[in-house]
Amino acid sequence: MKFERQLPSANKQKTTKAITMKFSDVNKGKVFKNGIWLYDRQMDSTAFKGFIYLIKDPYMERFYLGKKNYRSTRGKNKGNEMDWRTYKSSSKSIKYMLEERSLSDFEFHCIEEYKTLGGLSHAETWTLCVVEALTTDEWYNRLINKIAWVVNEKVTERHKRRLCNLIGKESFI
Repeated sequence: MKFERQLPSANKQKTTKAITMKFSDVNKGKVFKNGIWLYDRQMDSTAFKGFIYLIKDPYMERFYLGKKNYRSTRGKNKGNEMDWRTYKSSSKSIKYMLEERSLSDFEFHCIEEYKTLGGLSHAETWTLCVVEALTTDEWYNRLINKIAWVVNEKVTERHKRRLCNLIGKESFI
């Protein structure tokens, strides 16, 4: 993996313990048990199928976008809740950087939760396309998986606004 800047090497620490985040600007005074994920409300693994997330690397000024299912969809663990509170990414490059750098060097944001698997897959693909993740150096993403679900849920306006805010864009269209 090629890095354009020298990585910080001091104070390398591994953190796998879930963190309870407190938001001061939204829902003031409320504490959420969302693990490492920054989100302005309690994430709900019973009402939603999963969420779209964005990992922000402020040091390298790059992003990674993905989706996480709340529950396993296959195998012997089908239907069981997954490790979403401490999940970081399935990306090999993100995993490598997390081995070399501190977890605190990154920001882990939940952009939006989705009620259907089709909506979740569509939202991930839509977001990767609209930010042109595969054609710019701002993004660690290098692949877009196909949608294999019936899509009956649109990407929400809140999702679009949060994405714009997180990556510093006014709009996409």
